Amino acid sequence: MPVIDTFNGALTLNQRVFTELRDAPDGVRRGFLLILMVGLLVGVFQSASALISVADPARVVEAFRFGYRQSLEQQQAAATTPEQREVIRLLLESEDELAQMVGDILDLPTTLPRPIPLILEALGQAVSTPLTYLSGMLLAVTLTHLAARQLGGQGGIRAMVAVGSLSVAPHALDALTFIPVLSFPISMIAWGWGLIILISGTAVVHRLDSGKATLAVLLYPSLLIVLGILLSCVLGLLVVALAASV
Repeated sequence: MPVIDTFNGALTLNQRVFTELRDAPDGVRRGFLLILMVGLLVGVFQSASALISVADPARVVEAFRFGYRQSLEQQQAAATTPEQREVIRLLLESEDELAQMVGDILDLPTTLPRPIPLILEALGQAVSTPLTYLSGMLLAVTLTHLAARQLGGQGGIRAMVAVGSLSVAPHALDALTFIPVLSFPISMIAWGWGLIILISGTAVVHRLDSGKATLAVLLYPSLLIVLGILLSCVLGLLVVALAASV
């Protein structure tokens, strides 16, 4: 089956595609090809957007000004003491000097002509994006596989990796996250869509019902989140205790 058909089948939750990939001897290879396709697509779009934005120093300085001013204005709205307002006022007055400093840094001479380092950086980002998706998928699939086996699942890790790769397909939408107003909603849609695909794939691989498959996908991430919150609380209490004892 061509990789584009596998991609379309993943997005539409086509159970035939899930089952075929589970049973295929080359399922892992096909899954990795899908990740490579999605990763390169996203990487090329994002690196091209970054290249365009940094190729014009004036545009970079203006973007810095906008972000700097917006951040300080938000802090100014939340300031509650005269001291905080005075510090923010001084920082706002320093905007021109900081912007000039950014411009001077961008104008510094480089060993290679300016476009070459930018192009190499963009190529590096494009190539590394599939690896980022691959590492995230492998972690999610490993945790899900362990939980599924504990819940009575019968599938193997090889089939789980093959089918779990399909959960990367919705992240093709990440290619549009360079649009500021769409970045967050697109990321959330891609994440949620990928989660549904992973749940469906877990049910197919381990022959579980949807409830157990959902529990398998969410079990260990939920435990890790709870553990992180508990550790943060413990560290916070320790800091308070140490401060009180000084």
